This record gives sequence, C-alpha cells and structure tokens, in this order.
Amino acid sequence: MKGRTQRIGRYLQSMFPPALTLPAAALSFLAGDAALQALGSVGGAPRPLRAGAAELLGALVVWGLQLLLRVYDELKDAETDLRLGAAGDPHYRDRPLVTGEVTVEDIAALRTWTTTALLALQVPIGWLYGAVPVLAFVGVFALCWLSSRWFFWPAMRDHLLVAFATHNPIGLFVGGYVLALVHAAHAGLAFAPAPVLALLCGLWLPVAAWELGRKVRLPAEETDYQTYSKLLGWRLAGTLPALCVLGAALCLGLALRPARPGAWLWACLGIAALVPLGATLRLHLVPSPRATALRPFVEAAGAVLHVGLAVGLAWERGIVLGS
Repeated sequence: MKGRTQRIGRYLQSMFPPALTLPAAALSFLAGDAALQALGSVGGAPRPLRAGAAELLGALVVWGLQLLLRVYDELKDAETDLRLGAAGDPHYRDRPLVTGEVTVEDIAALRTWTTTALLALQVPIGWLYGAVPVLAFVGVFALCWLSSRWFFWPAMRDHLLVAFATHNPIGLFVGGYVLALVHAAHAGLAFAPAPVLALLCGLWLPVAAWELGRKVRLPAEETDYQTYSKLLGWRLAGTLPALCVLGAALCLGLALRPARPGAWLWACLGIAALVPLGATLRLHLVPSPRATALRPFVEAAGAVLHVGLAVGLAWERGIVLGS
C-alpha cells in the first residue's frame, strides 16, 4: 500500500499537482459563487458576499470532480497513450503511465479513493443544505461516469469533435452544481434565468478553450494522435481558443451588468480576452512549434477571470464570514 501511495503521489505531482490544481479549483468555485451572490441580490442595495462551510465544501467537490475526470481520461486513454509514447510522441513519451512510474491498477485505485471522498463530502452538504445540491452532484457525477464509458459508444474515441461535443460541456453542468449549492446555502437569493445562463456559459467557455488549445500542432508535428488542427487545419484550430475566451468575456460582461460592477470588471475582461488573442496572432504571424503552445495563455486568461471575479466582487461588496 505504501508503494502504491508513493506512486500515486508522484503521478499527481506530474499530471495533476495539488499545489496548483486545488487553488485553481477553489478560485473557479469562488468566482462562480461570488458572481451568483451578486446576481442573486440584484434589485436592492448591494449585499456583502457570504462565505462559510458551503464555500469550503463546494471548492473541494469541484476539485474532486476535476481530479475524477483526469483519472477517467487516464484510464480510458491508457492504451492509446502507451502506443503513442512507445512511438516516441514527445507529448506522451514522458508520461508516468508510459514510463512505468505508475500502473493502470494504481490509477484505478485513485479513482476509487476520489469517488469515495466525493461521496463522503455529500454527507455534510446534505446535512447542512438539503437534498438539492446533493441531487445536483449526483447528476454531474453520472455524466462524468458516462464520459468514462464513452457514453456507451466506444467508437467515439476515434471521433474527436464528437467527443468534444459530448465531454467538454460537463464543465457547464459543474457550473449548475455550483448554482444549486450557492442557492441552497445562502437564503434570499433570487435569480433571473438569462443572466445566470450567460454567467454559466462565461465560466465554461475557458474550459472549452483549454481543451481546444492543447491539441493544436503544425502539419510537420502531427502524429497518429488526433488533434483539432489535423481535423480543422492549424489556422482555424489555433484561433478557436481565443474566440472561446472572447465569448467568455462577453458572456460574463452581459451576465454581471445587472449587478452594476465597477470599472475593474471591464478591465479584467479586457485583459483576459487579449492574452490568448496575442498568442493566436503570434501563431498566425510566426508559426512555429513553440507558438502552438496555446494552453498556458488560455490558463492565464482563465486565472485573470477567476481571480478578477472572486477578488473584485469581494473587494467591492465586502465579505461576511461564517454564514
């Protein structure tokens, strides 16, 4: 057991480092939480944001779901990853599963541990906030599980665009879970459907941009691995992440307009949109393997959005702890 725990620890440090992913998941949750609380109090005087156990538990659930999806992808893509790694694909040859640092059985154990922890978190959530957020979690968990089974169509693994259309919107449903928990935890919030839908889309689109941005290569770099650039051409595929982030900025701006935020929001949205746009322009003007690495720029844009929403709304409205 000790050896397995150590191998899983090394795997996490390589593929899902908690020191980075946990704060990122917490900021993602808190950004949605803060924005929903701001929208839910539209119509009266701006209310301070409330922060308590729901924020801690919700952030842990979001992180756990992200880890579970990472583990599911590792297991269902194991055969492909091993084949690509053995063929020398530079994107796969150094992965822990390919190098033998971790085994498929280790990843399966991590799946069990993560599932158990997520289910355990539902006990205090149900006790404190009722059945609605637990049922919302069950729905998201079921979608994650179905994705691990390719929605019972294994041939989907050979159809990247179909896989994207069926798997990536799970992030939108995670936003729905955040909505259910925030609404149950903080009494007195009333939501208009249109701004909430725009908010959820604005928080999900950077997730879509992240997925699109990590599978862009120039023709000379392509291997047997399916990429969006192979299917759509590198110019179009390399432009889509920036368009997704731009769409996210527009959605968030429209969503939060009724809450009357300060100029800080528009500055935050503008900076976030410009970061991947600059990377896309570089790719088009000076195409190179280095320029196809769009994911860091998308991650930076997402961080700007999440930090901006969470910190900006907290600074503007104040925070009441323990409620």
